[in-house]
Amino acid sequence: MIAMLRGVLAEKQPDHIVLDVGGVGYRLFIALSTYETLPAVGEQVRMLTLTHVREDALHLYGFASQEERALFVLLNNVTGIGTRMAISALSTLSASALAGAIASEDLHTLCLIPGVGRKTAQRLVIELKDRLPARNMSTTPTESGQEGATGADQPSPQRAQQAVLREELTSALMNLGYKRPEVERALSKLFLAGQITSVGDGLRAALKALARPVAE
Repeated sequence: MIAMLRGVLAEKQPDHIVLDVGGVGYRLFIALSTYETLPAVGEQVRMLTLTHVREDALHLYGFASQEERALFVLLNNVTGIGTRMAISALSTLSASALAGAIASEDLHTLCLIPGVGRKTAQRLVIELKDRLPARNMSTTPTESGQEGATGADQPSPQRAQQAVLREELTSALMNLGYKRPEVERALSKLFLAGQITSVGDGLRAALKALARPVAE
């Protein structure tokens, strides 16, 4: 199993990166919490990784910290929680906030995760409260990056940047299972309201807007 990769960041999106390791490009699926720690494209980065094997696919997941990777493993082992929801959980809440919500049995916070209803939140607490990883684990020494969005009255280069931001958010949300029409409707309202200033807050706001009540 591949446990760590170090190489040049060849591509980064809110839901995945491509890491050039000696001329070989590794695609790693990531959570938003990891995306926000990444340096600029073209710079060196070290990623903790996890290999997930299914009958029809082999996927690599990348993480910025040991705590994040450990939480992903724990989440993926909970009944009814797969890799997609585990990534969604780590995109909605930071690793420390997620662990804290489980430890304190904060069901309201856990229900902010798309697809998680009260029964699933209770199951997370019951199955994981006593298995949480140690807090404050070391993180990967990468630089945080924020990509700004802009308003309608700004110059065309900044409008182009907003278009790129919108497309990145659309791609990330569709990879999380949402349909393009509902994603575009939600993003249009958020951009119009000026609620998106970066990929990070944009994805969180969109996940909240798209979250549906879960019947359990």
